[in-house]
Amino acid sequence: MKMLQKTLRSVVDNPKHIFKLAVQGIFVGIFAGIMVCLYRFLLYSSESILRNFLEFINGNIFLIIAWFIILAILGLFTAFLVKWEPDSIGSGIPQINAEVKGFLNTNWLKILTAKISAGVLTALGGLSLGPEGPSVQIGGMAGKGISRIFKESRTDELRLILAGSTVGITAAFNAPLAGVIFIIEEINHSFDKTLIFIALTASVVADFISKSFFGQATVLNFPLHNLPLSSYWLLIVLGLLLGILGYVYNVGMIRANDRLAKMSNIPLEIKFICVFLISGVVALFIPEILDGGHFMLDMLDVAIPSLGILIFLLVAKYLFSVVSFSAGTPGGIFLPLLVLGAFIGAIFGSVVIPIFGLESYLIYKFIVISMAGFFAATVRSPITGVVLLSEMCGSTESLVAMLIVAIIAYAVPMLLNNRPIYESLFERLLAKNNHDFIKDHSKHILSEYVVPSGWKYTGKPIKDIPFPKGCIVVSITRGGDYILADEDITINYADQIHMLMDSKNYPFKNDEMGELMSKVIQ
Repeated sequence: MKMLQKTLRSVVDNPKHIFKLAVQGIFVGIFAGIMVCLYRFLLYSSESILRNFLEFINGNIFLIIAWFIILAILGLFTAFLVKWEPDSIGSGIPQINAEVKGFLNTNWLKILTAKISAGVLTALGGLSLGPEGPSVQIGGMAGKGISRIFKESRTDELRLILAGSTVGITAAFNAPLAGVIFIIEEINHSFDKTLIFIALTASVVADFISKSFFGQATVLNFPLHNLPLSSYWLLIVLGLLLGILGYVYNVGMIRANDRLAKMSNIPLEIKFICVFLISGVVALFIPEILDGGHFMLDMLDVAIPSLGILIFLLVAKYLFSVVSFSAGTPGGIFLPLLVLGAFIGAIFGSVVIPIFGLESYLIYKFIVISMAGFFAATVRSPITGVVLLSEMCGSTESLVAMLIVAIIAYAVPMLLNNRPIYESLFERLLAKNNHDFIKDHSKHILSEYVVPSGWKYTGKPIKDIPFPKGCIVVSITRGGDYILADEDITINYADQIHMLMDSKNYPFKNDEMGELMSKVIQ
């Protein structure tokens, strides 16, 4: 009962409650910002150690043999960490998605320990994995830790987890706005004003911490110039190309994951050792494609390689990313897919610029636009991709061009009935865990749903709307005012409906509410 009263108070005493959450958001920004910056520093250091070590062993057969032995040991230690904390496997974004939807209730301290440690090991091994997905999970678990310290309700705990998750993108790319948009577009899928306020607070704090550690320079320093309006039709071609390649990326990644998941008779240690040894072979012959992809982006910044080399590195990076990620090693695909997008743009520019007599410097325009477009094609979060690249470049000059390409790249795989990559991974995570979730009858979750345009039940009173059983409409936000629920209150367009659910049924009731809110008049 006390927990129920505490949850309801988040609606009734809204201003004071939001202020308290904002203060907690500052703590989340500090704690999550430090954790993500630590992770980012350790990964950069590990990548530097790896490249220096490869130069040291170059041509020495005995040192190369010793290197492969070290790789096998790294694989064993990584497998040990994953077995110790199974939810540290893979990217981390599907795990956060499952956490906020009630399917998981993980140990935040174990996740932080395992994810950071395993990330260092995979970086030392050179696996083609990015830090951004794990950073989202690290930030989310830091938010959960703050929630546990303040003994918050489950509803506010989920908000603090999401606020922490924004820090992962913020601290990784110096992109606070993209971090907030990402959790709305990719994870939360709803417009919760309280959540956005808390997330912005945490992001701004974390961004200050990140820039204090790594400086205020933008992630990308490509020279960007305006594409002539007469050449804008090329953006349509580029969008179609990115959409098709995004489809290929998702299909290949998911099929590889499914194939390895079926090999349950092979011990996890063997899988990880094999991946690390493959990385060793790659390190000897194609060191450019090691790790997340910072080195490949730096290559483009220095000088654009020939068309043949661009194509070779693109294909090699994709295949190595599939091998690295599909085994379940802790690490993300966020940065590698941005790198792939950059190289697709470089290839496209290398072809069309000489054919149509465009200025050579426009190749960097195609690179940046393609990064946003490929992100939209694979993750299916076009707004995040456009805002992210704008913040990474420190410029909005490419905004319209990126939007055109992102919309087209988004539409192509959708028309081909291809699921977004993180949604596919989320579904497989739930299937693997058999929909396990915490069963606690004493906790309640307050969820918010916005009435869409053309909703089937707009204009009807609450008593005539078939809300899921076990869900209580406690209040409605209309025009900034809170209205306590009554069965005769009529639901209007853009109303924010606050539903109270028992945490043990939350995953399923949330899905039922999603289906109900999707019923619109055609």
